[in-house]
Amino acid sequence: KPHCLIYCCVWRFRDRFCQEQLKEHFLSIIGLVSSASHHTKFVDKMDQNGGVIPGRVANGNGVAGSTNGHGPSKLQQPQAGDPDESLKWRVGLRNASGKFLTAEPFGFKLNASGASLKMRQTWVLVPDPEHPSTVCLKSHLNRFLSADKDGLVSCSSEEAGPETRFIIEYAGDGVQWALKSAQHGLYFSGEEDRVKCFSKAPVWWTCQLALHPQVHVKNLNRGRYLRLGSGEISADRVNPWGAESLITLMQRDGRVAIRASDGRYLARGGELLDRLDEAESLFSIQVHCGPCPGLAFKDSVGRFLTNIGATGTSKTKNQTVSKDELFVLEDSYPQIAVKAFNGRYASIKQGQDLNANQSDIDVTETYQLEFHAASGKWRFRTKDDKFWKLSTVGNGISATGDSRDQSTLFAMEYQPKGRVALKCSNGSYLSAKKLGAVNATGSEVKSEEQFQLVLLNRPIVVFRCDFGFVGIKNGRLECNLVSYDAFNLEVSDSGFYHIRGSEGFWCVQADGSISFKGERPEEFLLEFRSRSCVAIQASNGCYVRGEQNGTMRADADEIRAACLWEY
Repeated sequence: KPHCLIYCCVWRFRDRFCQEQLKEHFLSIIGLVSSASHHTKFVDKMDQNGGVIPGRVANGNGVAGSTNGHGPSKLQQPQAGDPDESLKWRVGLRNASGKFLTAEPFGFKLNASGASLKMRQTWVLVPDPEHPSTVCLKSHLNRFLSADKDGLVSCSSEEAGPETRFIIEYAGDGVQWALKSAQHGLYFSGEEDRVKCFSKAPVWWTCQLALHPQVHVKNLNRGRYLRLGSGEISADRVNPWGAESLITLMQRDGRVAIRASDGRYLARGGELLDRLDEAESLFSIQVHCGPCPGLAFKDSVGRFLTNIGATGTSKTKNQTVSKDELFVLEDSYPQIAVKAFNGRYASIKQGQDLNANQSDIDVTETYQLEFHAASGKWRFRTKDDKFWKLSTVGNGISATGDSRDQSTLFAMEYQPKGRVALKCSNGSYLSAKKLGAVNATGSEVKSEEQFQLVLLNRPIVVFRCDFGFVGIKNGRLECNLVSYDAFNLEVSDSGFYHIRGSEGFWCVQADGSISFKGERPEEFLLEFRSRSCVAIQASNGCYVRGEQNGTMRADADEIRAACLWEY
């Protein structure tokens, strides 16, 4: 067939280009871009011959997403351990015309034509430890941006070198960046397909962070995480535990506002404001490399955010940057409480053994839920950095495991009404007794083997799908936006969630579309499906899915790639 002939011709040149690029280009040639499910079968066949990850489908952008919710999604943040990615210096660069610098997937072509910040417009700023004043820019194809002495720009280098190093210069307000070739001293510019590095004067770009905005923030000098304190944001936590450690970065035209878990905004003087004040609450971002690379937040009068005093009060103070003014961003994993059929929460309050015997939630009833991509299973981390594990005596569960122990992995099986059954490494289900004892002895799923997972650290939540962020635009809820809105997430005693915005609750219309103006709370369920994604089940029993045109509908009877929401 014609498309098979095209593929065979392209495949002959696989040594010149990476296989993932070829597959993406081939999909665009034959027009398989309408939906993920449209070409699931095709990609599965290529997987046997061309190395596509099992259980994934290609979407309209040529990027893999999970078919069953248990595999990695393209929405997932990079796995920990990659030194280039762990600092989360993932950005988009927008020129004066409002277009993003774009790395095309075929031929390593560059342009400045991107209308929005998607995968192709995402760049990783890689610090160079041997040249602390410079950074390298790596595309989504893992190739480095480079500029030669004649101003010619390419993005095909697999390794960093002298011509891939750039110096970031900042405009007076700190909002705009100029990229100067460290080797040749000329500035990088781009308009449409005219991308070069030959200007003697700075050419300004606006930086936008390309990450999910709900993070943990750590002060580099103190080694402590920011959290909501008593009327302030403090830096006094060794571990970012609980809802108060959630920080939401709200982006506004190259600046960010730092929003606490109660929805208030940090002002430069340290106060918390109910509403965003542009002069008081917006900070520009600066990248600082060197031996301890980090991000600095600069206020509207030129002072940098730091932490002061015994509690580490967050406020701006100095006009220069030291280690005190540097921060790193980290993923905010879901933290949950586990409620058994007896209405009590699983706890390690009385020691290392797990018991479902507590009526209130504290740090000893809070666990970090971590997805193990290789197995599709889950781990439960405690505040002491230990994991639930199968005990060697009596099939009990103790909080003494480490990540190398396979008995710390639990298979999660969803049951009606959002409950889960947890299958242990011995093949039995976790089972709770009336008096609270928890053992891995269940042979089948009954009420004793069903648990409710209560999400604790998303009192406000930002959703993102393959097409963009969820927000309100033109009077409707859309899922293909560059900007985003934060919604209140409220959990009921029955385990259902209510999603509330400034104008009302999310609710399902007669045609399945989602409205944000409901007068009464409507019940939704969240199903954890990967490291950073959930599926949202509406009250009609269907899953909420996103469409490329921005429409959100609760009409999917099974979980597909379009039903996964990063949160």
